[in-house]
Amino acid sequence: MKDLRTIRIFLSTLFFIGAVAYLAVSPMVHPMVRVVEKVQIVPSLIASCMGTIIVWLCVTFVLGRVYCSTVCPIGTLQDIFIPLRRFIPALNRPFAYHKDRPVKYNILIIYVVCLLMGATAISYWIEPWNIMRNICGAICPSAEESVWLTFGVGVGTGIVAGILSALLIIVCALFTGRGFCNTVCPIGAALGCFNDFTLYHIEIDPDKCINCMKCEEICKSQCVKVVGRYVDNSRCVRCFDCLKVCPNDAIRFQRNRNLRATPLIRKVKTR
Repeated sequence: MKDLRTIRIFLSTLFFIGAVAYLAVSPMVHPMVRVVEKVQIVPSLIASCMGTIIVWLCVTFVLGRVYCSTVCPIGTLQDIFIPLRRFIPALNRPFAYHKDRPVKYNILIIYVVCLLMGATAISYWIEPWNIMRNICGAICPSAEESVWLTFGVGVGTGIVAGILSALLIIVCALFTGRGFCNTVCPIGAALGCFNDFTLYHIEIDPDKCINCMKCEEICKSQCVKVVGRYVDNSRCVRCFDCLKVCPNDAIRFQRNRNLRATPLIRKVKTR
């Protein structure tokens, strides 16, 4: 079970390197690099490649938001900078559970409406693959010059946009962990809607949990609540960090739902 984290890190590293090579160097740098772009959700949707969409729907129904932890380059970029919190005194503290922020669904609706109306420029600020394209364009302007000209902006404006995108993602990662994925990203919001139907979920075993709080403190999605033995799987990006740190194997990636160790106490009516 703990090996899932190792597999996730390997896949995310592979796809992140491929994304940077595709966007900052050239799609022709290696045949395998082109696969990275083909497995992205939004580019596949725009290209009407329904095969990729169907595959991700099936994967999400079975495993949950593994797209966010393995294939999404912005997700991996955040994971790279999150550990730097320990070197910043003001941020050197563990994560803690936070309630879900419904604003992400409002952003998702706005995003979908903008796409339907042809306002694709909006996606360059909130959709992960295009944000990564912006950032890589700041590194290699010639690679994205044609895209910027399509939107009627020059190379200088494109470079500034890429730098701002990188800074915003880094700041968001340092202050909120995976807050971008669960508050702003429309893809994360859409995939999180399948939470109630996924076959596998992260569950806390109430009989094994010793309240050490390690899983809650390491959860960069801030979706684990030890008190109540609750995991908000709609926000869980399947990084499996919590599985790695649990000393008692109390938090697991499993099919069945755990029941409470003891029945709920009900108030007795007095006459």
